[in-house]
Amino acid sequence: MRRTTLARALALAVATVAVLAGCSAQPAASKSDAPFIALSNSFIGNSWRQTMVNRFEAAATKAQKAGDISGFKVENAPGDNSATEQIAQIKTLLLQKPDILLIDPASPSALTPVIQQACSIGVKVVIFDSSSEAPCVTIVTNSFPDWASTATEAVIKAMGGKGNLLISRGVVGSAPEAEYYAAQKKVLAKYPKVKVVGTVTGLCDSATAQKAVLGVLSSLPKIDGVAGCGDGFGIAQAFQSAGRKIPAVTFEPSGRALQFWKKNADGSGSIAIMSDPGQVVAAMFTALEIEKGQKVPHTVVFPSVTIQENQLDQWLPHVNADQMASWPWTASLVKKQITADEDKTTAALPPIPGT
Repeated sequence: MRRTTLARALALAVATVAVLAGCSAQPAASKSDAPFIALSNSFIGNSWRQTMVNRFEAAATKAQKAGDISGFKVENAPGDNSATEQIAQIKTLLLQKPDILLIDPASPSALTPVIQQACSIGVKVVIFDSSSEAPCVTIVTNSFPDWASTATEAVIKAMGGKGNLLISRGVVGSAPEAEYYAAQKKVLAKYPKVKVVGTVTGLCDSATAQKAVLGVLSSLPKIDGVAGCGDGFGIAQAFQSAGRKIPAVTFEPSGRALQFWKKNADGSGSIAIMSDPGQVVAAMFTALEIEKGQKVPHTVVFPSVTIQENQLDQWLPHVNADQMASWPWTASLVKKQITADEDKTTAALPPIPGT
């Protein structure tokens, strides 16, 4: 449902204050026997994390009104993705005796002792947006190889399967980036007429990618496509600044990027794709299934947010400029995804919000 501009601004202001304060308001409990959920977030400094927290608070508030949970608490660790700060934060959360602990972790390994401590006292722990070396957790994640394959394939198809390609890599050296790049190379192996004429490190961040592309663009021939990892807004702006035609890129599904894509005829065949900030809601419903005693795989893979060019008009009314697009996960949709993972099949994508 769309809100008026003023109402949206007020809602954003309230949400921002809550985020900056580091914790959410905690509504009164609705059922004494319903589980209490705590969310530990290691970092709040970008729109993905802010959208993630907002999505969780909206879903948790709705779940509480329905009596599915007794209450919830959100804690955003201070600092810049500090594992030390998050460990202290989790220890404080455990004093409030949550039944379920959702964690967007700063590290897959450093948090293991405190996660094991939580599991040992009966807390159901679900990790999302990353991995964990703690064996007692359930992991909710998006597939980096699937994300890379979908994004790269879309750009190359927009190029007609041939031409000059620029690659913008993420955090080189990290495990997710290694998976992502390996999947990109598998796709490229199918297209011998595509020539990789350059590689930059954009860190999956538009501002960084824009600077990196501007730094090399004058030395490059005509570029027919840029295979990145959700940094296409900055890359498109770099081409625009240099007076060159914007090629097909992989946009991030932010409101600003989608609006730019809509207004610029260049870049035909582009795609917007990124990990889903709504996976926190998927993690909540997954945890509730576990709490009910339902069998859930150790790792449940949910789809990334993917927006095709012909879907722009459907998505745009539901993504504010400062937000990231996210799937509208429900308990029913999450159950279907868990079943698909167990059966090694593919569940249908969630509906576009508002449809």
